[in-house]
Amino acid sequence: MHDQELRRLFERYFRSVFHFFVNRGLAREEALDLTQETFLRVYRSLQGFRGEAKVETWLFRIATNLWNNEVRRRRAEKREGREVSLEGGVEGGHPIRADHHFDGWSEPAGPLEMMLDDERRQVLREALGELPPQMRRCVLLRIDQNLKYREIAGVMQISIETVKSQLSQARDRLEQKLGRYFDPVDL
Repeated sequence: MHDQELRRLFERYFRSVFHFFVNRGLAREEALDLTQETFLRVYRSLQGFRGEAKVETWLFRIATNLWNNEVRRRRAEKREGREVSLEGGVEGGHPIRADHHFDGWSEPAGPLEMMLDDERRQVLREALGELPPQMRRCVLLRIDQNLKYREIAGVMQISIETVKSQLSQARDRLEQKLGRYFDPVDL
């Protein structure tokens, strides 16, 4: 039963978890590594899952914790002054290959498409970073965890009307800021 449950979770949430990391600006390989680590931790903890939260919420809490650890690790590296070469450099002990591309669902992108994807991710990160904290958290819960308004309200302990208002305002701000980079934002 344990393996079947993990397989079901993997099949259902792999893409969402992978995009959770990609949307935070990680390279596809790094996002894949953290996605795999998320499911490894889910596997190790599945027996102890008490069902106090939805499985999806629990799974994304694990992913969020891994993301927070990654941010702390990068900040520590930055303080240590590590540098990474752009040409054949090494990141995390693994060579960076310019021809490497993974998302599992499309053909490998050429250098131009990869550069444009990176630029769009950077612009999106910057735009999200400019949102007020509560608004940004509402957006991330909606996009990354695909939570419904009522679930966001529960997680954040605010009213559903506040969630709707925050997402509406975020949509307007992001469309104004990102209009030329993205299709209209669907929150």
